Amino acid sequence: MIPLFLVLIGCSADRVLVTRDAWTGHELITVTEQEIFRDADAVMTARPSVIVKDGQAGYAVLTQLRRQDANGPRIEKVTALGNPLKYVLHDRLFRHCATGCQRAEIGAIHLSKATFHAAARSGLPLRVYGLRGRYEGTIPARAFADVLAQLDSLP
Repeated sequence: MIPLFLVLIGCSADRVLVTRDAWTGHELITVTEQEIFRDADAVMTARPSVIVKDGQAGYAVLTQLRRQDANGPRIEKVTALGNPLKYVLHDRLFRHCATGCQRAEIGAIHLSKATFHAAARSGLPLRVYGLRGRYEGTIPARAFADVLAQLDSLP
């Protein structure tokens, strides 16, 4: 009975990850990837994140969109509840080549502090419009709340 309980505890909470870059002085607070969309052609993951340096914080959702056909994803715009969000492309590349390569687009959705805090209460429903598809999913409120709890615990 106890091992099952421990497994359920491990699955119920988002794992918070904190990374410090000694060269730049940045600290990244994020959680493990959350799969928010999947169909026969594509998989999208997201992770709420905060970057901190010298007491200043930047709020974002780091995204990865993979397509399982020959055409790579190309995100054109991202919205939440009909409101446009600032999306920045970081890279387009092959990923997961162990079982046949999939093309991926890696990026970040920049959020205001207020939007990030609101998402910690209600989640963030995203609509992602791409050249080769449309993707819709919700990032759970718990993921944002876990990042904010870790941010609040920083010295």
